[in-house]
Amino acid sequence: MADPVFRPTEPLPEDQPEGPLVKRLGWFVGIALVSMLVVAAVAYALRAMLFIG
Repeated sequence: MADPVFRPTEPLPEDQPEGPLVKRLGWFVGIALVSMLVVAAVAYALRAMLFIG
């Protein structure tokens, strides 16, 4: 069987913090913005193809 791309990881120990809240929120906002840009670009491309054809 092929080596899986995603491997499970162990949960963080109880005494180890997850990381700064600002950093986690930054990642969340960044991924959300990039996702919206990708959706907008695909929608614009599909609309452009509709008017071309």
